[in-house]
Amino acid sequence: MRYSRGILLVVILAALFFVPGEAQSGAVCNRVLKNGSVRIGVPYNRVPQGFLKPTGEWVGFEVDFAEELAKRMNLKLERVKVSEKTWGPMLLKGGIDAALCRITHRRSLEGEFDFSVPYFFDSPHILAQKGAFKNAAELKGNKIAAVQGSPSEKTAMSVLRQAGDEMSERNVQSFPDRPTCFLAMGRDKIAGWLDSGMVLLEYACKSPGRFELIPVSDGVEEVAVALPQDDSAWRDLINFSIQDMVADGSFKRIYDQWFGPDSPYAFPLRRSIDKWPE
Repeated sequence: MRYSRGILLVVILAALFFVPGEAQSGAVCNRVLKNGSVRIGVPYNRVPQGFLKPTGEWVGFEVDFAEELAKRMNLKLERVKVSEKTWGPMLLKGGIDAALCRITHRRSLEGEFDFSVPYFFDSPHILAQKGAFKNAAELKGNKIAAVQGSPSEKTAMSVLRQAGDEMSERNVQSFPDRPTCFLAMGRDKIAGWLDSGMVLLEYACKSPGRFELIPVSDGVEEVAVALPQDDSAWRDLINFSIQDMVADGSFKRIYDQWFGPDSPYAFPLRRSIDKWPE
């Protein structure tokens, strides 16, 4: 077995005390262990988290992460295609047992979902022409794009304001969606585009070598595995498996493959993943 004695105890207790199919604590964990397989939602249209190559091969950081996670639990993985719009409904309806889709752990989602420990740390960045600016403060007096109505609008204004830009509100250009922001970048209509690092990384890869990401702050947004509510045994099994991956170096291997300094998607890990005491 791949999991530790502590995890094995959780597994046994779940199997003994919870009935499959009933909406009570342990139901998901019990069913998954009884079937010997797990259905994990993974993105198929988000580079580099999960995407389809021209050959049809399904690859990406979260694809490899899901594979290793299932292996840790000694379970057969059934990968299910999800997007940022579909993972939630599918998890709520029981179509998947867990979701990996660069999901930020937010308070607004706590009413419907549970979450694992974080496995990725995102933060706001500015996408700019490579070599144009050394830091965010140098964008003072320049136009910055943001998606209309998103938190990025206020963050962009705050960045310019902190840089001493007296026209900070007017210098933030709002666009209806992300593709339009990127189009404005490509046409040099704006000096930068503020959004989450994961989003900007995906767009930067569309024009290799042309753009770079500039950090905005030291704060982070925790990306975690989304799980069904009220199943602490299932959450613990996921958490222990993630922490064991960190402890033996397999997480670092997967992370460096996709986000290491020599990868096309270089993105330094902003924080370490905590390992709980035995």
